[in-house]
Amino acid sequence: MTRAARRAGLIAAAVALAAAAALFLPRRDCLIVRTGSGRIAALFPLAEEEPAFVISWLHSVTKEPCAEYYRRGGSGAIELYRTVFKGLGAGLPFGDEGGTVSLQDGAIVIDGLKRTFPRIILVALPLTEHRLTIGGWEHDILGLLGGGHRAVFSIERKSPGRVLLARAGRR
Repeated sequence: MTRAARRAGLIAAAVALAAAAALFLPRRDCLIVRTGSGRIAALFPLAEEEPAFVISWLHSVTKEPCAEYYRRGGSGAIELYRTVFKGLGAGLPFGDEGGTVSLQDGAIVIDGLKRTFPRIILVALPLTEHRLTIGGWEHDILGLLGGGHRAVFSIERKSPGRVLLARAGRR
């Protein structure tokens, strides 16, 4: 069997599997990462365990690691429920942020936040090394965007077929 025939067979099988999944399986919550132009750059099914996903980066001034922990909020919103950062600097919490503040391993941790957003928009730069951790995997956000710098995160219900196609690289 030629390489082209094998590839065509795999594509046909993936499409058939996606179609069957779309018909018989319920839709599920997914984290969608879009580029600034609105193109879907990545799609990740959300697991039930916490955190659903983490966005981490190096602070541009302090050069210290920062992380924000998110989960699905009500009505498809994204809920920020925990932050972890070292040092104080522009854009970092410093006042009455709500939640419980503690010091853990030299980092300031704020737990119990309940801030919801319809979507998260960020500008990823090489300097800040933005990362997305989801489902046990860490992803370079700039790499997901494929050349752009603006990332828009949202939670949407998608069919299993859409999830399978995204996993196969056919977003």
